[in-house]
Amino acid sequence: MLKWRILVLVAIAFAGAACSDTTETTTTTGAPSADDIVFGQGVMPDTVPESFPLPQGSAIGSTMVIKDGLTEVVIRVSAEIGLTAEYFGQGLEQAGFTVGLSEQSSDGWVIEFARESTKGTLDITEPLEGISQVVLRYNVP
Repeated sequence: MLKWRILVLVAIAFAGAACSDTTETTTTTGAPSADDIVFGQGVMPDTVPESFPLPQGSAIGSTMVIKDGLTEVVIRVSAEIGLTAEYFGQGLEQAGFTVGLSEQSSDGWVIEFARESTKGTLDITEPLEGISQVVLRYNVP
């Protein structure tokens, strides 16, 4: 029995050595570094077009811009979720965006839109009665 264990260990060692001589390299791309992310608050980032519709009286909350990538903006609107979704659906089209999806979900409303090769989503919830929270994700890969 000991003889078989030794043979198995030797076979595993040879197999491992044969595999480790490969000349291929693997590149792993991870999350962006802190230098690639800019956080802000209160102002729409420059990465979102000026023509992007915003309801009167809305407030820009936190923002996050990843260099060469996604922009995320939290927007608060003093209107219930249905009116907020209707406003953005119409406003996006008037601003030259194509709305691909606009539907109520189990926990809010989802709108997907695009203009040229840039895609975006709006996730709308109503954390307080009559107050909608919109999470804008722009330049979605």
